[in-house]
Amino acid sequence: MLRPADVGVLLYLSVHPRESFAAMAEMLGISKSTAHGSVQRLVQSRLVSRVSDAMALVAIGPTLAFVRHGVPYVFVPKTVPRARGVKTGLGALGMTSFRAEVDGAPLVWASTLGDSFGVGVEPLVPAAPDLPHRDRRLYELLALVDALRVGDAREREIARREIGLALEHLPQ
Repeated sequence: MLRPADVGVLLYLSVHPRESFAAMAEMLGISKSTAHGSVQRLVQSRLVSRVSDAMALVAIGPTLAFVRHGVPYVFVPKTVPRARGVKTGLGALGMTSFRAEVDGAPLVWASTLGDSFGVGVEPLVPAAPDLPHRDRRLYELLALVDALRVGDAREREIARREIGLALEHLPQ
């Protein structure tokens, strides 16, 4: 059974296919053993294929299907009405012409690192609020996943399209 951090690991492997478990764990704010366990679950789910002990490759087609159509139903986020934090969802990508908010407030990952106030969304990985400064591509992918998890129909469709464009053009 997949866990929320497994989605972060899957996206991390999409962006950084040749990085170590230690680098992955540090970036996502999880332990090395959690990162290793995530990769094992992703291999069992056929979302990732193991090339060696130190390398795994993402199966883009199944990953796109899972992220677009499975994640929003399996990993429904907990939200809080008002929180200070780092923007997520479509608002994180500067897509302000779309709703990108809930009841007039942007979506945020609660954190002292952010300066936005809005509806707090529980991130899939602990270090998500720090990602805008450390790994912009991974941040944007996780923000798009939150648009799938929390957004309305229009936002979900935009997020599906943007995730597809992002993942299909990543190096493997």
